[in-house]
Amino acid sequence: MQAGNTLQYKKYTCLVSYFNIKDCLTGRVLGMSQIPSFTSKTIEGIKGEFHRAVDDYIAACESEGKKPAQAFTGNYTVRTSPAIHEALALYAAQQEVKFSQIMQQAIGEFITNHNIEIPNREEN
Repeated sequence: MQAGNTLQYKKYTCLVSYFNIKDCLTGRVLGMSQIPSFTSKTIEGIKGEFHRAVDDYIAACESEGKKPAQAFTGNYTVRTSPAIHEALALYAAQQEVKFSQIMQQAIGEFITNHNIEIPNREEN
């Protein structure tokens, strides 16, 4: 995913792609299966559809008395081999830290080593 292919609105992120069969742009909100994908022929149109989809989702949640889900909660399941799982758990125990702290450190190092920009959000 290229940074130029995303839009931000109300803490939601949309990935925009070109769909050559229909000669249009498609958008989907990352991490939010509750919000359907959308299409438009223009950049301004896809921005409008993204805003409308997010606003409609938030309005539907409010009318049902539900809190809108966050796209990225900070919880993520990582699948790996049993051997890697065991090695990391053993390392965490030897260091007297939680397994999740080891994973957070590893992810942090990956982000640093790959110059990945973290969105500026007040939750960070």
